Amino acid sequence: MWYFLGAGLLLSIASPLLAAVNPAVAAIDAGIGAYAAGDYASARSRLRPLADRDSAIAETMMGAMVAHGQGLSADPAAAVGWWLRAANRGYAPAQLALAKALAQGRGVAPDNGRAWIWARLAARSGTASATEASALANRLGRGFGAAKLAELEADRVAWRPWPAG
Repeated sequence: MWYFLGAGLLLSIASPLLAAVNPAVAAIDAGIGAYAAGDYASARSRLRPLADRDSAIAETMMGAMVAHGQGLSADPAAAVGWWLRAANRGYAPAQLALAKALAQGRGVAPDNGRAWIWARLAARSGTASATEASALANRLGRGFGAAKLAELEADRVAWRPWPAG
């Protein structure tokens, strides 16, 4: 009967095992836990080394903390830099955050075309952010003619994530 274990129980068993095998997983978990607890200094100290070693999750979290001034001064341009790195790795939550920043001109000059591309890339991910990304892309797309949409779609199709380092 052991094979009827629920997914939640299996994950609760597997997560600590994965963390023991992979210290980066443990550091991400600890950083996200510190963030959730509002301990931004600890979150930053745990996540920054991982972000510096190309972890898209850590880069996205660093972008969120910098964007919202959590534990340090808000710097929307620095947030965009973190999100751009993670977005180029194919990480959908960063792609959505970058699309929003581009659409609203936060930390970067407004660019609805690039925002549309990043939103469409995030929308295809199948993650929880996909629905929000799809809605943003649809809203932005209404501002373009057919020729511009075709040009943007060609750019989206040609996009490739950065190779794993």
